Amino acid sequence: MRREAPGLLLLLLATGCAIGASPERVAEIRALEAESAARLTAEGELLFRAEPITVHAYKGGDGATRLLDEGELRRGIREASKALYLGQTAGPALVAMAKRDLAYAYSLAGDLERAATYATEALDVAGATPADWFRPASRAQVLGPAHKVLGDVRLRQGRVKDAIAAYDRALAACEPDFLPFVRVSMANAQLADGNSVRARELFGQADSGAPSALRALIRRGLGNILLAERRYAEAARWFEAAAAQSGGDDRAYERLWALNGLAGARRGAGDRAGAIEAYRQAIAAAEQVRARFRSEEFKTGFFGDVQSVFEGAIRSMMEARQVEAALETSERSRSRALLDLLRGRGRLSAGAQALADPLGQPLAAAALRAAVPDDTAVVVYHVMADRTYAWTIRRSAITATTLDSGRPALLEGARAYREAVRNRTPDAGRLGAALHARLLAPLSLRAGEALIVVPHDVLHYVPFHALRGPARWVVEERAVSVAPSATAAAHLLGRPLRPREHLLALGNPDLGSRRLALPAAEREVQRLQALFPGAEAHLGKAATKARLLSRAPGSGLIHIAAHADVDEVDPLYSIIRLAPGDGMPGDLEAHEVYRLALARAALVTLSACDTGLGRVSRGDEIWGFTRAFLSAGSPALVVSLWPVDDEATARTMEQFYDGLRRGSARNALRAAQLTLLRDARTAHPFFWAPFALVGDVR
Repeated sequence: MRREAPGLLLLLLATGCAIGASPERVAEIRALEAESAARLTAEGELLFRAEPITVHAYKGGDGATRLLDEGELRRGIREASKALYLGQTAGPALVAMAKRDLAYAYSLAGDLERAATYATEALDVAGATPADWFRPASRAQVLGPAHKVLGDVRLRQGRVKDAIAAYDRALAACEPDFLPFVRVSMANAQLADGNSVRARELFGQADSGAPSALRALIRRGLGNILLAERRYAEAARWFEAAAAQSGGDDRAYERLWALNGLAGARRGAGDRAGAIEAYRQAIAAAEQVRARFRSEEFKTGFFGDVQSVFEGAIRSMMEARQVEAALETSERSRSRALLDLLRGRGRLSAGAQALADPLGQPLAAAALRAAVPDDTAVVVYHVMADRTYAWTIRRSAITATTLDSGRPALLEGARAYREAVRNRTPDAGRLGAALHARLLAPLSLRAGEALIVVPHDVLHYVPFHALRGPARWVVEERAVSVAPSATAAAHLLGRPLRPREHLLALGNPDLGSRRLALPAAEREVQRLQALFPGAEAHLGKAATKARLLSRAPGSGLIHIAAHADVDEVDPLYSIIRLAPGDGMPGDLEAHEVYRLALARAALVTLSACDTGLGRVSRGDEIWGFTRAFLSAGSPALVVSLWPVDDEATARTMEQFYDGLRRGSARNALRAAQLTLLRDARTAHPFFWAPFALVGDVR
C-alpha cells in the first residue's frame, strides 16, 4: 500500500470530526478536487457551518482581502471559500467578489495560472450581474482588481504586451482609490517594455494623493528608470539622496532599497568595489527591518524581495573573487529568510538559537571550517537565474565553484527526476545521473567523504543521496545529510549529543475512515516497540494531537507514522494528520510546531508523505515541517521527499532504528537504504530513497 497524502480539504485536515464531517462527506469532497471552484465551495460550506459570515460584512470589506493584505493567504482563501458557498444562495455578486479575492490570493502565492483562472471567472460573473446586485459594494470593486490581477500575472510571466492591455482595462474599470496602484503597475510594465517616458509619466500621475507606502515605491520606480536608461551617475546621485532622506516607520526598509539601487548604479558604471560596499550597507539595513507582509508591493508589481539584495551582493563578491565574503553573505540571507517567512505568525519556543533566532549572526568562514569534521565536506549552494554557486567547506579550506546551470535548468531537471522516481520509471537512473553531472561532479569530492548538503531554492527538491554517479548511486559512495545552513550545521554538530532515551511513537491515527487507515504504519510502530523496551506507543484513536503535544517535550526520540499534506499556498498551514481527542481536532499544523519545546529531543522522524517538502521560499528553503521542528529544538529530523511505500518504509524504519542504537544517525539511515537498494524488489529509488536526514548527523 502506498502511503499517499490524501489531499483532502484544509478544513477537514484542520478540524475533521470537530464539525461532524462524515467519511462519506470527506470522500464526496475528495471527488471534487479536480474542479477547484467546486472543491473550494464544498470546503466553504463546512467552514461556514463552523464560523458563519454575512453577505453585508463580506461586501463591506470585512472578508478575505484584509487577511490577504496581512499575508494570511490560507486564512484569506478560507474566507473566500465561505463566500463562494454563501453566494450560491445570496447571489452572483458575492461569487464574483469571492473569485476576485481568490485570484488575488493565488497571485500573492505565486500560483499564476490559478490566479488568472479565478480573475477571468470573476470578470465573467461580474459582467453578467446587474450593477445593483453589488450594493453596498460596486461592480468596479470586482472589475478593476480582477483586470489588474490578470496584468500582474502576465507581467510576471514575461508577457508584457498582454500585461499592458490588462492594466488598460483595469484603469478604465476601477474605483478612484485603486487608480494609483494600477498606474504604478502600468508604469512597471511600460518600463519592462522599454518605454521609460510613459513609465515616468505614470509614476508622476500615481504620486498625487498616494499613501506614503506607495510614494516610497514610486521613488524606487523613478530610480529604476534612470538605471534602465543607463544614466548611472544620475541614478547614483538620486539613490544616495533617497538613502539619506529615508524616514518614518519604514526608514530602514526604504534605505535598504535606496542602497540596493545605488549598488546597481555603481555596478553599471563599472565600480565593482563601490557596488559591494553599497550592498554591504543595504544588507546591514535589511537586518534592521521588521519583517512584515507588504501587499502594496505585490499590488504594484515591485515584488520587493530582500533576497534579491543578497543575490546581487553574492554575485558581485564572487566576480571580485571574494569567496569567503560571498559565502558569509549567502549564510546571512538564510537567516533573514526565516524572519521573512514567519512575519510574527509563528511564536518560537525557547532555545535552538542557531535556528530560531532569525537575526542571529551567521558564523564567519573560519568558524565554519573549524566546525566541519575531518571526514566530511559541507557543500553550500546558492542558485541564481543563470548560474549556481557552490562552496565546498572542509576543515582545511573553502573552495568555490561556479556551476553553469541556473534556476530554470535545475528546476526542470529536479522535476523530471522526481516524477521518474515517483512513477517508478526506468529512466530515473539517467535523470539522476544528469543532475549528478551538474551538481556534484564538478566539485571533486573525495572518495568516501561524508557529505552535508546545504540546498538552496529549487535544490531542496533534489534527493542528493539518490543521484547517480558514473558507476553507482551516491548513497553507495558516501553518507549524505542535509542542513538548512552551514551555520546551523556547525551549531548542531557543536552541541552535546543528546541521549536517545524514551521513544514516543504515534502510528496509524484513526481518521474516521477505513480508506485512510495505515496498517503498515501500525506494524512499523510495533516493531519499534520491540527495539526500544519501555517505548511509549499510541495507535489508532490514541494517536492524537493532544498526546503528541503533551508527551513530545519529554521525549528523546519522536516517531510519527501518519498521513501528511503540504500546503502549497501557505506552508505554515501544512498538516500532519493525527486523531482527534481530548477536546481538540487531530491535525497538527506546521505553525503550531514552532511553539513546542523539544530541548530533550535527539531526533524526530516524520514517517509520512512529503514532510520534507513544501513551497520553496524565495532564496532560502522549503517552507513546512523541516524548519519548524528544528526551530522547536530538535537537532535532527528524518523526513520524506515523496509519497512513500508502506512496506518499504516499515523495513527502512526498523533497520534505521536498529542501527541508531549502535551508531550515528547518518550511518544508520545509509545502511537501511543500502539494504533496500540491494534487494531486487526494492532496488528502484522510489522504495529506498524517500527519506533524508536533516540536521545533526551524529
